Amino acid sequence: MKDKRPEKLKFVFAADSISGEQVLATFIGALNKLGLPTVFSMHGVDVGVKALEKNISKKKSWPSGVVSNGLELRFGILPALAHSFLTIQEAGCANKIAWEELVAPFLSVKGLIQAWISDVEYDFWQNAKDPMEYACAGRSFSQLPQKTNGLPAPLTQMEIDTSGNPGRIELRQGYVEAIGSTMWLSDLFWENVGKNRASTLLLLRAQGFIVFEGAEFVKVVASESCFHDDKTIERQRTLRGVLFD
Repeated sequence: MKDKRPEKLKFVFAADSISGEQVLATFIGALNKLGLPTVFSMHGVDVGVKALEKNISKKKSWPSGVVSNGLELRFGILPALAHSFLTIQEAGCANKIAWEELVAPFLSVKGLIQAWISDVEYDFWQNAKDPMEYACAGRSFSQLPQKTNGLPAPLTQMEIDTSGNPGRIELRQGYVEAIGSTMWLSDLFWENVGKNRASTLLLLRAQGFIVFEGAEFVKVVASESCFHDDKTIERQRTLRGVLFD
C-alpha cells in the first residue's frame, strides 16, 4: 500500500476579522471537541499553550514551525491585499483528523472568505519558478515553458512560467485565486471576485461539479481526492475558469 500523499487545508480571512490568538483558540476548541490533546511544539521542541499564546501576542503573525497532532500550522497577515491566511498542513503521517472537522469551527468566523484542500507536493510544483528547485530535486524542466524574471541585468535570469498551470496560486486583493478538490466559498468571496453566485453555481453544476449551498457558504466538491497530476488537468482548468475567468 502506498503512503498517503500529504495534504493541506488553507483558509483566507478578511483583514482584521480574526487575530492570531483567536485562530489558536478556535483550533484548540476543535481539538477539545474531537477529544485530542492540546499539545504543541515549535521546531521540534514542546511548547505549552500559555507560552505559545505569549509568543503569538507579541506580533500579529504566528511564529514558524508550530505543530500539533501531526499538523503544521501557519497564520499570517497580508495587509496590502486586505486578507490574512491560515494553513494547516499534514506533517508526516501522524494526522488523524478529517479536514471537515477542522473546517467547521472556522466557518463561523464572519470574515472567512474561502477555504480549500490541496495536495502539498502538487501545489508546490505547480508554483515552483526557480529552475534550481527542479535541479536539486532531480526533476527535468526542459519541457516546461520558461520566461525571464523581468529584472534588469545582472539580475536577469530564466524562470519557469507557471501562468498556464491550473494549480497556480495568485494573490489578489481580498481573495486568493486558487482551486482545490473541495472548496468553501463565502458571500465575501463572490463579492471580492466580482462573480454572480447564482449563475456561477449553475455553471458549476452544469460542468458536473457537486455543489452544496448553505446560508452563508457554498461547498464545491470537484474531486473525492486531491488533484495531484495532469490526469485531471482539464477538470482543474474548468473549475478555475468558472470561478475566476
